[in-house]
Amino acid sequence: MRAYLHLLAAAVLAATLAGCTATGRNFDPDGLSSLNPGRSTLADATHALGAAPDKIYPQPDGSLLALWSYKVTVVTDGLYGRKEALLRFGPDGRLANLVDSTNILLEPWERRNLLGPAPASEPLPDWALPKVEPGESYIYIPGPGESAGSRPQGG
Repeated sequence: MRAYLHLLAAAVLAATLAGCTATGRNFDPDGLSSLNPGRSTLADATHALGAAPDKIYPQPDGSLLALWSYKVTVVTDGLYGRKEALLRFGPDGRLANLVDSTNILLEPWERRNLLGPAPASEPLPDWALPKVEPGESYIYIPGPGESAGSRPQGG
């Protein structure tokens, strides 16, 4: 009976390992926090993440996108883990920003640092401003990144 259980356990283990695959290069996402936009290079990112990027996509403007990607599948289409980090490097070779990440936990300050400054908001065109008739008023609720003093002026 004991030999039968050992044989059964070995068969289950072999079946499980037979369905195990890994793609990409395993990397350490904790290294992202040591990168600084405007200063870090691709070599710095490779060292901090502990692996070379899985793919590099040159862009027409001379910049490039570097993708670190790693996926492990234990049972085909059943149990898997995936992590990805996509970084943009400017034409000067310096880190511009984190473009996207999957299954990587970052502290809010780390994410803000890596995403770079928020884009400047443009004034609303006249057609998008609320129309207020004389004698009427409205309440303006600021959107994300707006202060109460930056409300549009309607006419």
